[in-house]
Amino acid sequence: MDEAVAVARASPWLSRQEPRIQDAICARMRIVSLPKGRTLFDIEDKASDLYCIVSGCAMISLAHPVQGVVNAQVMFPGRWFGEPAALGRRPRIMSVAARRPTELLAISQAQIADLLQAEHSFCWTFFNLMASNVEEYALHAVDLLIVDPRLRLCSRLLTFAGRLMTYLPPSPVSIPMTQEELAVASNMSRSTVYNLLGELVDQGICGLGYREVKILDMERLNRIVEDAHAR
Repeated sequence: MDEAVAVARASPWLSRQEPRIQDAICARMRIVSLPKGRTLFDIEDKASDLYCIVSGCAMISLAHPVQGVVNAQVMFPGRWFGEPAALGRRPRIMSVAARRPTELLAISQAQIADLLQAEHSFCWTFFNLMASNVEEYALHAVDLLIVDPRLRLCSRLLTFAGRLMTYLPPSPVSIPMTQEELAVASNMSRSTVYNLLGELVDQGICGLGYREVKILDMERLNRIVEDAHAR
């Protein structure tokens, strides 16, 4: 439990909060373990908890009226999620499943309500979490507006790897998606993704494994996108 709490405290969101706020949240959390392939919750499920991944990784899937169910985001340790439904008391609008054996910390809706009742200023803490996650969702949306296929794929890989506006994860990063899943999530044909990934592999920027894409050099991949933006 101590190691799990340490990961949660070091996360980009919670690490920016006051120590007393960190203590109050972590003291109320419990561990949830998911074997590979297990679903944590599904679309339309009743929301009862807010989560933080502390080991492994999980995939967010969304139901789209045109595309159907699509894989929308990969979540790694330190990622908090589930707050819109848990705090808004709404059904889940996404499904979350473990792509590897995964452990999470969970705090219940009732415990969050107790925190907010005891000290109303905690509202700003959870508003901050929602704002942080909106930034990530916005990056996914903007990725799909990129016209050039190579740049779009590079940007999709960076975003799936956890890139934010002011943060670039260290190399290497393993994204547990097949090439077909990546193609669908990038609105590109599988053959285009296959060819572009082949170029990145030849350049030593990426590697391919079983049902995963490995980013070996985040800096070089990011430079491709930044250089194109500078032009």
